[in-house]
Amino acid sequence: MLEMFNLVYFLWILAAILLYILIYFAFRNKSDKFKYWFLFSWTIIAWIIHFARWWFDPDMRLYEMFLKDLCGFSTLVYPFFMLAKNKIFKEYMFFVGGFFALHSLLFPNNIFGDPILHYNTIRFFFAHFILVGIPLLMVLWGMHTPRLQSIPYMMLFVLIGAMYNFTLSAFFYEVGLTYTHVNFMGLWANTDGVYRLFEKIAPFMRYNVVEDGETVSKAIPFFYMIPALLIVYTPIWVVMALPFVKKNRRLNENK
Repeated sequence: MLEMFNLVYFLWILAAILLYILIYFAFRNKSDKFKYWFLFSWTIIAWIIHFARWWFDPDMRLYEMFLKDLCGFSTLVYPFFMLAKNKIFKEYMFFVGGFFALHSLLFPNNIFGDPILHYNTIRFFFAHFILVGIPLLMVLWGMHTPRLQSIPYMMLFVLIGAMYNFTLSAFFYEVGLTYTHVNFMGLWANTDGVYRLFEKIAPFMRYNVVEDGETVSKAIPFFYMIPALLIVYTPIWVVMALPFVKKNRRLNENK
């Protein structure tokens, strides 16, 4: 079983690290063109892994095929962002897509308690392995250099992904596919996930509603996340970008 900090958990992390190291050294001397299409093929594999759940996951629900969380959103956009010429899309893959997928890979709370050789466990591992691996290898192979000045756009990307999932949740509820607003990305601020941190940082982002004759205080959906993005994740993105400041300065001088 995959449980936090048990032997299987550490083997899970070790397997990911060893695979990254193996792939890095196996292909580091290949041409940039080969590396690019090699990594692009991973984006297609990620799509196949996701949509294969319809056939292989007996607990799969139809609305989940619409890519319900930030990692699902990243799975959707990675092929298009790889093809895009603007470097800002590669920045998303490093700062947002890869970073949040790494969080899921290190803390796979969605599958805690599942057998390690269970289909969904294997799917989860490789789906997030790909989301982390593409931007990581792009940076390690020198195909992309993260920029400090791109960080303001990262919050915008996260909010776009959140609004995408917020809209899906509302739509599924209105058409009767779900009977509650599904908590994609913690948008509805329920209290059974890691997103409780966002509520603690913005206790003022609340409203009152009457349920069963009682007044209940709830976090304002979507908007309650914004302070945490500024206070918690922006400094993390700055730290991620700092090792590349000198390299970017040299690149600018050589233009």
